[in-house]
Amino acid sequence: MPSMRVTEKLRSAWSDASDETWRDETRLRRLEGGVLEVGVRSAALRDELVNFHKDRLLAVLRTALPEVPLIGVRFVADPVDGDGV
Repeated sequence: MPSMRVTEKLRSAWSDASDETWRDETRLRRLEGGVLEVGVRSAALRDELVNFHKDRLLAVLRTALPEVPLIGVRFVADPVDGDGV
């Protein structure tokens, strides 16, 4: 579980990296073993993120959080309700 400081930096970096048209359709769920798990409301958006945005998002997050060993981003189905990272 990341510290509160890392969690806030991660949320801020995700907000900066994500597109405003789909930002509210995603939720940072957890960071475990260097893999950030992101919940996505729809399968179509999940496919778009995996196929077209994953590498860029990971690069932006790595730049914003050099002290966190991020090795990947995993997008999973999620109703985007409740708390996450």
